[in-house]
Amino acid sequence: MPRFYVPDPQIEKDLLKIRGNEARHILRVLRLKLGDEIMVFDGLGNEFEGTIVEEASQSVVVKVKNIFSSKRESPIEITMAQSLLKGEKMDTLIQKATELGVNKIIPFVSSRSIPLLEKQGQLIRHHRWERIAIESSKQCGRGVIPRIEFLRSYSEMLQMVPSNSLRLILWERKGVKLKEVLEQSKRKPEIFFIVGPEGGFNEREIEESQRAGFITVHLGKRVLRAETASLCFLCILQYDLGDIG
Repeated sequence: MPRFYVPDPQIEKDLLKIRGNEARHILRVLRLKLGDEIMVFDGLGNEFEGTIVEEASQSVVVKVKNIFSSKRESPIEITMAQSLLKGEKMDTLIQKATELGVNKIIPFVSSRSIPLLEKQGQLIRHHRWERIAIESSKQCGRGVIPRIEFLRSYSEMLQMVPSNSLRLILWERKGVKLKEVLEQSKRKPEIFFIVGPEGGFNEREIEESQRAGFITVHLGKRVLRAETASLCFLCILQYDLGDIG
């Protein structure tokens, strides 16, 4: 069943109106007709199953038959703080991290981050990342769209950690195995993990994170690319504590 994102949907007498890009997609791309069934979600965990009952040039009206909560969210809350990556790597990472159930993504700049964006460039990138998260949520069936924070400095990112979360930072030079940390730590419902840029972190950044309560971990003997490490990290967390496997 096709899925469409409508933030803050207004329902009157079981009727829900879809406008904008999603309406154009229904009318001009998919060419759905009266009587076709679709699913609408609000990005906050609510889903609306219904039938198209009216079509206009710029809008579609859906008769809502069922309203329910999304059942495709992980039992753990995961925040991924990712140092800015080059080219389209960040786009791909956000797409795949959304599929793997991340709840929040915090892009940040560290000492070895190569792309340094001006203010306008940051806004353009942020808007694109939000669209990627929406489209990925539609594709994989999620009812909750991950929150994409604006680009932060390294120190600002460290101040955004929830007080009761398990704090992990990936460093290829030193640390304990992630598997050992997960086996020994108490099962916390929130996990906040940090992955650096292509050049990794320097020692000052690692020390700063440790003062903020982070445990330094690694993923084994092989040195992974930054985007590979982030997705590997997510897969392990979801397999061990979440809903994969």
